[in-house]
Amino acid sequence: MAEMNASTKKIIAIILSLCIVMTVIAATGVFYVPGFSEALGTNKPRDLGVKADPAKFQALLSRENVQLNGNPADFDLTANIRYGQAVPMDASVTSEELTSMMQATNNAKGPLKNMQVKLGNNNELEMSANADLNKFGYPVNGPVYLKGKLEKSGTGSVRMTVTEGAFGLVPVPADLLKQGEDGLEQAVNHQLSGMPGLTIDTLTIQNGQLHYAGNFPKSASV
Repeated sequence: MAEMNASTKKIIAIILSLCIVMTVIAATGVFYVPGFSEALGTNKPRDLGVKADPAKFQALLSRENVQLNGNPADFDLTANIRYGQAVPMDASVTSEELTSMMQATNNAKGPLKNMQVKLGNNNELEMSANADLNKFGYPVNGPVYLKGKLEKSGTGSVRMTVTEGAFGLVPVPADLLKQGEDGLEQAVNHQLSGMPGLTIDTLTIQNGQLHYAGNFPKSASV
């Protein structure tokens, strides 16, 4: 009987150890673990309470008189986009409009899917998405969360500051946050550098809206 109890304890210990390992793996969100991922909420991006609506994206394009020559799904973050000449623009964009734009252009082919962008105050914003990096050679497909600031740094460039980040439920270390911050800033400014005649006079985030004034391309093609 004592031997059976010892065996039973070993089995229970093994099961508990496996459960802990599976929970840790699921908590990162990098790998999908049936049951554990759903229980921890790491099978989908963090809900920021911002809903995408394709109609709002189309209304934004119409309101600002911007023309996309091609399928919106082809204008993802890694696409080779050709921009038309910049013209004067003074626009305010809501969290819902920006989220709708990012999902319309990235859900099919982009590296960040089901993105939500929540605009705050003092140039602060939050972003959540499913990061799919398989096509870049990294076996990573899971939820990411970032919080930081977006500010004007020059007449044609922006500065990004990432103050908080997480992969699933696991916080991203400060050194990796800095690498991500630099990468995001370089990617955004690379796109901006390809816009003929672009100027940034004003770039602010306040009361849940992004306000931009300057010269911005009125058309884009892929």
